[in-house]
Amino acid sequence: MNGKHKIAIIFLDEIHHIYHFVSVAVELAKNNEVHILTHPASHKVLHDSLKTLHGENVIVENLPTASFRAFTDKLKGRSLPRKGFWIKKYQSYILNNFDAVIFTDYFHHYLLKARGNRNIKFIFTQHGTPGRAYAYSKDTLDFDFLLLCGKFHYENLKSLDLLKSDHKITGYPKFDALEKIRTDTIFSNSKPTVLYNPHFSPPFSSWHFNGPEVLEFFYNSNQYNLIFAPHINLFNKVGGDNSSVIPKKYFTAENFYIDLGSEKSVNMTYVNQADIYLGDVSSQVFEYMVNPRPCIFLNPENIEFKDDINYRFWKCGDVISATNELEDALKNASKNFEEKYKPIQEKMNSENYYTQEGSTASERASKAITEYLDRSL
Repeated sequence: MNGKHKIAIIFLDEIHHIYHFVSVAVELAKNNEVHILTHPASHKVLHDSLKTLHGENVIVENLPTASFRAFTDKLKGRSLPRKGFWIKKYQSYILNNFDAVIFTDYFHHYLLKARGNRNIKFIFTQHGTPGRAYAYSKDTLDFDFLLLCGKFHYENLKSLDLLKSDHKITGYPKFDALEKIRTDTIFSNSKPTVLYNPHFSPPFSSWHFNGPEVLEFFYNSNQYNLIFAPHINLFNKVGGDNSSVIPKKYFTAENFYIDLGSEKSVNMTYVNQADIYLGDVSSQVFEYMVNPRPCIFLNPENIEFKDDINYRFWKCGDVISATNELEDALKNASKNFEEKYKPIQEKMNSENYYTQEGSTASERASKAITEYLDRSL
């Protein structure tokens, strides 16, 4: 492994993307020149993560979008630049100055079109555990090199004819990025803590069907603590839901803890502290199940899911369709977990996350990228 390649990582997303590339960036920077290309902001989570991981060699470039675009973004309440305009402005800089670009989402099209005959490589890594169809887009074929987190990811891409010849199963770098993070316990009582983690997409999210009913159920219960930490995009994305719909009484309830998008909502604080997971289609449930525990899934639309690979995680707990089923599901959660779901969760963990004694996922990803660039450039 030689290295000394010049590598760009584009970060134009919410903070939940950071932990999927930052530890890989730090490892790559030991043998290569690594730049994180982003927009002007404080980027506290990014810089704190680099400091924790001793990533002094990683270069962060804050590149502003065009003045007019910045003005219209501000008018529309956008905290992030529109990717297409930002990329168009910097595509010549990126394509002429780097050997490779790493993406954590499918926003590569402008660069792909402009690349022409330049020998710059496009590398893709997921920003979460692959679960639903979104993770298996045909856009995957546009990339030159793929990083895969486990056997299930590999086999599913292969079955869909989306597996590039240049790929490597390396594991899940997010676990490395968060290994040193320690947080205070949220609830000090002995009640079971339930994490309600709805997704943000209206066609799939339980929030848009019975989310308020779920909150009211726990508000009227003295048996459980509730962490309400939805996907960061539910209330923070332009065009998303307005948090004013959440009654103020929930924010002050003793058995409630509400987080609509802080660092803790994406750094596994809540999945680590919960006793029961309550959700729908968010892939965060896979991170929760790394330490197998009871799950309950909400299916308010009565989707036929049993033979649908997009609902694979629903094999790991009881699936209910209405809030009036929640009380019984909670009462039986521990019993059903031990009797039915624990071995299923353990099997899925082994399928989802490749591990190898003596190295981390981030080290393996860095080595795989460097070796790929050594032989292809």
